[in-house]
Amino acid sequence: MPADGSVAGEDGTGTTGESPFSRNMTETHAVLWTVVVVATVADVVMTLTGLSNGLQEGNPVVRTMVETFGVAGLWVVKFLAMCWLVAGWALLSDWKATVFLGIFAVVTLAVVLNNAIVILWV
Repeated sequence: MPADGSVAGEDGTGTTGESPFSRNMTETHAVLWTVVVVATVADVVMTLTGLSNGLQEGNPVVRTMVETFGVAGLWVVKFLAMCWLVAGWALLSDWKATVFLGIFAVVTLAVVLNNAIVILWV
């Protein structure tokens, strides 16, 4: 076994293949990641705007985290959601990862749209 702890592969390079967390970024995934990140930023900004205007968070998990930890609770939930998304994207097949990112993007965009409607009607 090489000093770095890797196991020598058949070709003698010291590796046995790609890591399960290694993935090439397809164009579709890049677009979906862009939508997810932009929508998530918009969701955070709108959530903070709504909370500062006296609105209540609609998601019970986020509401509990915000009530318990303040704005830091919102950031923790968003961070954990992104970790879950990255892990799913890294571990799923290309097609399943595309669906996974797409569903997350659509749900996040729907939340942003809902937030915008609620904030505008206040």
